[in-house]
Amino acid sequence: MKKFGLAFIALVAVGVIYYLTVGSTQIVTEIKKEINNEVVELEKSGFIIEEREIKEKSEHFVIDFNDTKSITKYIKKSSHSLSQAEVELLKGLKVAVDIEYTPTVKDAISFDIYPIKLPSFLYEEIKDDNKSIEAIDKMLKEKLILVHVNINKLLSGFDGYLKDIDTKFNNGDIDGAFATKGFTFNGDIQGEDIKNLQQGIQKISFKAGEEIELALSNIKLFVKNPIVTKYGNNSSNYTIESLNLKDKNSNNFSLIVNSISGSSEDIKKGELIDGIAKFTIASIDYSADNEKILVKNTNGDIKIENVNIDAMEELEDILDNDNASFEQMMPIIKKITKSDLLFNLSNLSLDSITNNGKELKGLKISALAKINKNFDWKGVDTDPMLLMQLGDIKANITLSDELFGVIAQDPNMMMVMMLTQPVDKNGTKVYDLEFTQGSFKVNGKPFM
Repeated sequence: MKKFGLAFIALVAVGVIYYLTVGSTQIVTEIKKEINNEVVELEKSGFIIEEREIKEKSEHFVIDFNDTKSITKYIKKSSHSLSQAEVELLKGLKVAVDIEYTPTVKDAISFDIYPIKLPSFLYEEIKDDNKSIEAIDKMLKEKLILVHVNINKLLSGFDGYLKDIDTKFNNGDIDGAFATKGFTFNGDIQGEDIKNLQQGIQKISFKAGEEIELALSNIKLFVKNPIVTKYGNNSSNYTIESLNLKDKNSNNFSLIVNSISGSSEDIKKGELIDGIAKFTIASIDYSADNEKILVKNTNGDIKIENVNIDAMEELEDILDNDNASFEQMMPIIKKITKSDLLFNLSNLSLDSITNNGKELKGLKISALAKINKNFDWKGVDTDPMLLMQLGDIKANITLSDELFGVIAQDPNMMMVMMLTQPVDKNGTKVYDLEFTQGSFKVNGKPFM
């Protein structure tokens, strides 16, 4: 999930601790006060607190997620990006929290967070499957899903881990397995906020029978300001050493993706925000039956500028309503388009494609789309085709001669190639596309 798993609950637990400057003898008392204040606040916000037990150096309670409507209001007030539908999936979930005060010399407090009951919709799906119900009960009883968090005595940082998971399951006639290994995290705390978060996972794997296998290895993620605000100044970067997927049922399908990395950044400008995303993939190795394809060095660079924050939040609220109409969304769309909205795909490229041993040089695509903020909406109700004049798009597609030759042999592409002749440039085929005021041109000539 964009987001609200047990790891997120653990981070929320960290985020509720305020910065305190206290001596070692006073710290437990002060933290207990803050924990109690936050538990009271959770109760006021729709969370039901059960089984609370307070001891001198430890505490235990259970958080019930049944009141999803109140919880949604609380989450949106806190600027976390979750819809009513997403929160509704948590209905029935119960999460236990075990707290230990001064667990080590360097730590002031530690949390163990684990589910004791899963969301109701999961039980509904397996209500006639006794084996699955027994397996879930066993998993919950043994605390197979558990997040541990430590907070240091300066209350300036935290670290923790997700307990390694290695479990088997049966879904009808299929035996499967799921495992995670080496899931750790750490971060910095300033005031009431988590400023930096780092996560690492050595391996995630999934297996269904002897046919389907999925594995990801050495995942690393860094996020600045991870849960402070939905739209704000934050950034992230990530790396994944490899992704492997096999499906023996589907033409011996195999996909191996190596060295995935990327970054994203949000830059707030008053009521507007810019979003930047980049990614690189060293290689994509695909095979199925007698076909083998190897793609090397895929890169992407995307920027969206001048997104109206208020309008996007209003649009999300409307989309949460299953009965939302186009008429309701139209004023919000108009508001979004009044802010010089700009989409810039500065680069989408790959260096080469090897098809069954034959190497072909690759391609590069760039595109720029700009909304006309002075667009006259008056006639759209009677003539929706006027929307074709809402924005302008310019794009460039550059293909190697070798790749162009292969694509041109595809029967589905032959007619397009006949209608749109490329420009030859330095051993490549170039298409300059322009869509302006409802008119489409290819290499300066009207299309059709």
